[in-house]
Amino acid sequence: MKTLTTAAFALALTVCFGQAFYIDLVSFGSADYSVAAEATTAPYTQNVLGLTFSPAVAAADTIGGTFNSAPLNWSSYDSRLSSNILLKIAFTGANPNLPITLSIFDSTLTFVNTYSGTTTTSDEDYYTLSLVGSYLPAVSLSAGGAQLTWDGGGNLNASVQSIATVPEPSTYALLGLAGLALAGYTVRRRRA
Repeated sequence: MKTLTTAAFALALTVCFGQAFYIDLVSFGSADYSVAAEATTAPYTQNVLGLTFSPAVAAADTIGGTFNSAPLNWSSYDSRLSSNILLKIAFTGANPNLPITLSIFDSTLTFVNTYSGTTTTSDEDYYTLSLVGSYLPAVSLSAGGAQLTWDGGGNLNASVQSIATVPEPSTYALLGLAGLALAGYTVRRRRA
């Protein structure tokens, strides 16, 4: 039984280590994000999965709102957010290459940082948005809300699910060390 448990753990660790790993910071689902009418021009619906844009968006269409559990303290992710941020997007229909901008606001809804990128036809559901301009430090990064802006128009059926980041390289290193330790333990047990 111990061998089976060890093998299952090793397999799970290998799968985790072999795949891309992301940390979801906040969901756009209705429980986490309240849309503000005054900051929204894009056609959308909202449910627990996020914000769905359909059937068409025009250039400069926006959707803005606040995080219901705000302010969210993203200070510990400071080094990761200083260059890019990720959006998890699920495409369910037409999928043009459309530029998109994500602006982050603090707990007083003062502008903090803006990130931009382009959606693609890739199967990857996490899209990297790069920082625009200078990064404001973590002391300001108490996230209270976010606004999405489509910088191009077109037919689009897309659900924006969450804002995410990637773990520090040290997290990958720790996973690797755990894998080596497990391998060593398994070899030692077999020899005994």
